[in-house]
Amino acid sequence: MSNLSRLEEIEQEFHRLSQEGAYAVALDLVTREAHLFPDYSQNAVYMWRITMACRLCNSALALQLLTEAVAAGHWYSGLRDDPDLQLLHGLPEFGPLVEICEQRRASAIADAVPVLKTLQPPPYPMLLALHGAQSNVESFAGHWSAAVSHGWFVGLPQSSQAYGPGTYSWNDWDWATQQIQKHYATLCAEYPVDPERVVLAGFSQGGGLAAHLALRGTIKVRGLILVGAFLSSVESLIPLLEARHAPKLTAFIVGSTRDEYCCKIAQQLATLLPQYDIPCALETYPDPEHSFPLAFESRLPYALNLVLQD
Repeated sequence: MSNLSRLEEIEQEFHRLSQEGAYAVALDLVTREAHLFPDYSQNAVYMWRITMACRLCNSALALQLLTEAVAAGHWYSGLRDDPDLQLLHGLPEFGPLVEICEQRRASAIADAVPVLKTLQPPPYPMLLALHGAQSNVESFAGHWSAAVSHGWFVGLPQSSQAYGPGTYSWNDWDWATQQIQKHYATLCAEYPVDPERVVLAGFSQGGGLAAHLALRGTIKVRGLILVGAFLSSVESLIPLLEARHAPKLTAFIVGSTRDEYCCKIAQQLATLLPQYDIPCALETYPDPEHSFPLAFESRLPYALNLVLQD
């Protein structure tokens, strides 16, 4: 079993236990296995532990873990408004930690620059995949690596909108659109990619953004692959669909029944898109919650072939 698969199993088990209310078991799991996660994941692992401590009403442990995380250089956005940390709100030790996090976030935003990672030199078909919120290209790349061995050039734009230490989000879509357009233009200029065989993909928030970019025609794409796509409203796509004059587009959509909100989004998209002459394949899985299905990497070559079919 690859390390990536092992870490995914731990994460999925943690979310399952949390959803079932087994907070103590979930806390014990991530505390025991925390050392297996790479440095760029420790920020999230700390927050999992802090959240479980809060749900167990153990404010001393939650505050200790948050103090350790900040001392280790981590920081978090929106701590004052996070309902999962309500147990800590009002504690005198909490305020200074929040201030440190806010200062670090401001510095990270000021220093952030756009990043573009690639997985191999071309051949011609190009997959452009957008990470989810609170993520980065390093933790995201492995999910798309199967495309490389099937002859695809893979571009992984990383947002410069800092969310936490080493993690980024796409909260400002106007800003994101400009960056992704620049990355796309750079790839087309520097590599012999085929502009007639471009597939745009995304996970979670990146999936919602990918749908908007494809339907708006910001980037000319033949295929769209969405995994656990997050949208505040599927109806927001209707004006784009009604105004769309783009070439043929086919979509492949993945959802998890345990990820109720995003699974509903996936089902709505699978119903809506064909009404506007966009063929759509929907695959749903019983697990995990808001993450990639374990079978996704083996299904990716099939999905890529499907969305490029004439």
